[in-house]
Amino acid sequence: MTTAPSAEALRTLLPPDRYPGIEAYAIDGALPALAVRPANREEAARIIAAAEEAGLVVVPLGARTQTGLGRPLARYDVALDTTALTRLVHYEPNDLTVTVEAGMTLTELQRTLAANGQYLPADPPPSDAVTIGGLLATARPGAWRHHMPGQRDLVLGITSVQPDGTLTHSGGRVVKNVSGYDLHRMHTGALGAFGVIVEATFKLAPAPAATRTLGVECESLTHAAEVATGLWDLALPLRALTLLTPTAAEAAGLPRSAMVLLECFGNDAVLARCGEAVRQAAMAARSPRAGALPDEAWTKLRALAGDPSQVVLRLGAPSSKVAEVAQAAAEAGCIVWAHLAAGSILAVAPDLAADAVRALRAVARDRGGFLQIESAPSALRREVDPFDVTERTLVAALKREFDPRGTFNRGRWQEDV
Repeated sequence: MTTAPSAEALRTLLPPDRYPGIEAYAIDGALPALAVRPANREEAARIIAAAEEAGLVVVPLGARTQTGLGRPLARYDVALDTTALTRLVHYEPNDLTVTVEAGMTLTELQRTLAANGQYLPADPPPSDAVTIGGLLATARPGAWRHHMPGQRDLVLGITSVQPDGTLTHSGGRVVKNVSGYDLHRMHTGALGAFGVIVEATFKLAPAPAATRTLGVECESLTHAAEVATGLWDLALPLRALTLLTPTAAEAAGLPRSAMVLLECFGNDAVLARCGEAVRQAAMAARSPRAGALPDEAWTKLRALAGDPSQVVLRLGAPSSKVAEVAQAAAEAGCIVWAHLAAGSILAVAPDLAADAVRALRAVARDRGGFLQIESAPSALRREVDPFDVTERTLVAALKREFDPRGTFNRGRWQEDV
């Protein structure tokens, strides 16, 4: 019998204060042999290179808000905590670009940008507490998707650490690139499969003068989809256009009714025109009620989509089929809401059987869509593949190219990788 490689040798590489206790780093009930919190990217590279040489598996972690994504890990030796990498590397307000280290939270970045009337137009679940590295590695869409650029479109460049400890730069502010690969896009949404993001450059947007949340109560989800489609055709200045089932509306602190929820942005005059347009559209569609609603509804929906105690599914469908797929998820016992423009449907339940998840996947596929498991108990993520086959096949091919020894997040995408 061969002896498993030990992580203890890595303790000599950095100062003692870089090694926190392992208790805070459990994933699916498993603890690493070692946790390390490097103070800069060079220290991260040193640890990663040593880990690969020793045959150890490294799991990069930020705020640890989304550890239920993907399959359960096949092995977990070293937790690499990036939360000490918090520098604002470069900020050019006049160019609407910023470069930050991966451990900075989205909250802190938005606070810095707000001083110049700018922001990064991203709203991933569960909240802005996510780190920049986690934002990119997970690429989870929120209500703003399609109305605003996605993470792949916002990121201009990435610096990452490869399994051998090499620091690789791709995209904006390039120092070195790898011919034939758009690496900063490849890392986005890869769940750390190919390398550890340590720095990222983004293009920014001017912060809106103001926003307003509006709602239209509807008789059914089908009615809500009709109303939402009509509102979309008005080309209003929207950051979000979302359908809610009655249970989702209640979870968001709103009246228990099928509903269309909108977030408009602009100055006071623009918002007033938006409000009047929504009221007129609601009257034309014979909706029971329309008007302003608390902005906190969006915060509650984001948190619900990131609740690790729930089964969280994300289904995709063409906009014309969103209501149909959302209704199927609601009939399966889920709290459901859907972002119409992106064709993105969120379904949340305390528990779902594997057969119910497979049935919903079939519903989505039959309508030209997909289903991903965003969070669930490890047993369900072992029984039902969290991903669709196209994604899994692509990642497996890239994994063989960039991480053939499986140093990063082994098992996240498929059992034998």
